[in-house]
Amino acid sequence: MTLAALQQVVDNLRFATNASRTTIRLDCKALKQQLEVVAVESRDESARPLKGEWTEGARNSAAVRWLVENRRTFVMEDCLNPWAPEVAPEDYVIHRYGIRSEMLRGVFRDNDLIGVVSVHYTPSRRSWDDAHLRAIELACDQVLAAVEQAEADVTETVPPKNRQA
Repeated sequence: MTLAALQQVVDNLRFATNASRTTIRLDCKALKQQLEVVAVESRDESARPLKGEWTEGARNSAAVRWLVENRRTFVMEDCLNPWAPEVAPEDYVIHRYGIRSEMLRGVFRDNDLIGVVSVHYTPSRRSWDDAHLRAIELACDQVLAAVEQAEADVTETVPPKNRQA
């Protein structure tokens, strides 16, 4: 699966959640991606583009730290009034990205965070329901499958004598 296939994942997720923007960040050598850069995004006219933008410290943001610790969907219904100080969004989330409400879910392989799927709403605070939570979970499953397929495709193209054990 390529980045084009992942584009379909974020497009489907945005429509399923009625979001302003959905993004995928990946740590995947096979797709030449790093977690600090938005690999693919889907957005409406209200959301400014983030694709290809480098975010210094993305791995250590409050939401990503929470994802690693809790291994479930992070939900912030009102980014301007966070439910706990330790998960308060960084300034760039509010001012540069314009996010007012968000959901994030980690993509994990074994114990390693290899991706983050984000759902952003920019006009105002909002609630997320069970259907939205299921949609982001499905998207993460699809992202993991895509990464594993991309890595398998790369392995298959490397001649046996050049493969590392």
